[in-house]
Amino acid sequence: MKITRLAVQHVRIHTLKTLNLEPGTTLISGPNGSGKTSLIEAIHIALRGTSFRGSDESVCQHEQKSYTIDLATDKQHYRVQYDRRHETKRKRFIVDGTTYGRLPYGKKYPIVLFEPDTLRIITGSPQRRRDFLDTLIQQYDAHYSHELSRYHRALQQRNKLLKDPTLSEAALFSWNLMLSQYGASIIAKRQRVLRYLSAKSSAMYQSIAGVADSVTLHYSEERSMTAQQLLAEYEQKTAYDKAIGATSVGPHRHDITVSFRGNPAAKTASRGEIRTIVLALKFLEAAYIQQQTGQAPLILLDDVFGELDQQRQQRLLSEFVDNQIVMTSAVG
Repeated sequence: MKITRLAVQHVRIHTLKTLNLEPGTTLISGPNGSGKTSLIEAIHIALRGTSFRGSDESVCQHEQKSYTIDLATDKQHYRVQYDRRHETKRKRFIVDGTTYGRLPYGKKYPIVLFEPDTLRIITGSPQRRRDFLDTLIQQYDAHYSHELSRYHRALQQRNKLLKDPTLSEAALFSWNLMLSQYGASIIAKRQRVLRYLSAKSSAMYQSIAGVADSVTLHYSEERSMTAQQLLAEYEQKTAYDKAIGATSVGPHRHDITVSFRGNPAAKTASRGEIRTIVLALKFLEAAYIQQQTGQAPLILLDDVFGELDQQRQQRLLSEFVDNQIVMTSAVG
């Protein structure tokens, strides 16, 4: 699927803006603060259902009560309408004339997003690395968003109960059971995609950098975890969890270790090497999504060329030669 036209109304600084897109690469250039990223964001909202920058309230132009996004492709037409005049701040998706309260999974289109903050996959918090994996899996797994949502809802309830000094272990059982069922599935799916990334990361890094350095990725939970095993861990940690008032085990505590030449990349890799590792991961992300879905993901590049030297810029564009690319740049 190729985007042909984007029109936005009252999206951040844009009162009204229309953009025709090329089937190959479209460059959106302009000075800082001119709303380039807002157009990338609008595409993401239309095709994935959410912004990667903030809430719908923040997307809506200041002092306006609604925003509209129109996205035409060679396959179907998307319209997003948000209205904050209603108490529920209603948002609607209209795809080829059919209206939805949420964008159905089958109407979403895979996207690989590369922005300056993407470089923090290596040096940032464990949450950022978990988000990288979870976002990737959601692109091709129709059930994963539901599993994550149910897991975190149960986690909130369990953590709330843990702060009650009169809590009995029996009161936690139903939440432990829910956490173990969804948690085991989340762990297995993360492990599966990480095995793919780790197996191919060194070769991809070497093809970009032209040197024989190694890159490996490890998930902090290496065991094949069943729901029953995870349930036992939650129960074994009850006393400790009550003492700290939080759940100390489970996929919400896991991390991904990225090693470079056998050492932690965050501590030993240079900034240029970290950029190349992240670039390799994004290439592999796109390849894996296409392998799983049969669709070439849309590539959104938000002001990333300033973070890459000329060699990596050329490698980036050549890797995605078969994908539609929409990119922003502060220089024309």
